[in-house]
Amino acid sequence: MSELLPPPPPPPPGRDSGFGDPALVFPEFAAKQCVLEKVIEEEGEGEDSSYGKGSFDLSSRFSSPSVSRNGFDDVENPGKASSFKRPLSGSRLSGFREEEEADRSRNSGSFVDHIGQEDKRICASGCFRKCCACTCMFVSIVLIIVLLVGLSANSSIKSILPQVLVTNLKFSRLDVAKSSTDLLMNANLNTVLQLSNNNDKTVLYYSPMKADISSENINLGKKMLPGFKQDPGNVTSLKILTRLRKSKVYDVDATLLTNKEKTLEAVVDVFLRGKLSVDWLGFKVHIPIVIACENVKQSDVINGLKPACDVRTFSQ
Repeated sequence: MSELLPPPPPPPPGRDSGFGDPALVFPEFAAKQCVLEKVIEEEGEGEDSSYGKGSFDLSSRFSSPSVSRNGFDDVENPGKASSFKRPLSGSRLSGFREEEEADRSRNSGSFVDHIGQEDKRICASGCFRKCCACTCMFVSIVLIIVLLVGLSANSSIKSILPQVLVTNLKFSRLDVAKSSTDLLMNANLNTVLQLSNNNDKTVLYYSPMKADISSENINLGKKMLPGFKQDPGNVTSLKILTRLRKSKVYDVDATLLTNKEKTLEAVVDVFLRGKLSVDWLGFKVHIPIVIACENVKQSDVINGLKPACDVRTFSQ
């Protein structure tokens, strides 16, 4: 005789969803239902504890219970479905809000710092450009002033330079002697230069000058001339006497010079190197000069043409 079962307890309020309790229809589910509810509660507690610590298992959240029958899992286990949507407590919510506000403040602070760095960079580059522009303008102005001063000084110096002419060029001796091995030349040359100070007020002071005379690649002699003073409007004749004794020469050069001198067609180069001094604003200015009389033809001087010489400044 079968044993009478006690009547099942009434279902809790809110759990009836329109279907009957499966435990009433299937008595074997009564024990399983209690076990599932305990599992659901333990899982909910594990989720809450892990969620607060910042790490949780996604598999435990989204895995479904292994026991299901006739699609009644959601019906008989509504507590599990509601566990997924369980709202956060006030303390956890405030903690998340504080973290979010801290992240926003950090982001805003880093953005402000970035903007400040960009502004400083732009300001520094702008100041650097202005400084470079001012420096370039200053240097350009200084160079222009120096250039103008140099041009004016050069024109002023050229205006006070003397006029130099060749008034005499005569060989008093020119011969070649043959030795056992070489050709030896003897020569005496008389050269006269005319220096004219065409300035109205400027006095010219000549330092001792060194004279070099050559013709056809043959050095005809060197002479050291004493310094002198030349007043405004003064004309001074500068005599240069050079001698050459038993100097070794090449046969070709000696032949050319002797043949041209016989026909008065010798070409002579005369160079004087020294310094010219002038009074300027109470100071004595020393100007290196070179008086260059190049390619002076003997025939032109004899005919009275007086070839002009070039007076160069700041030349060696």
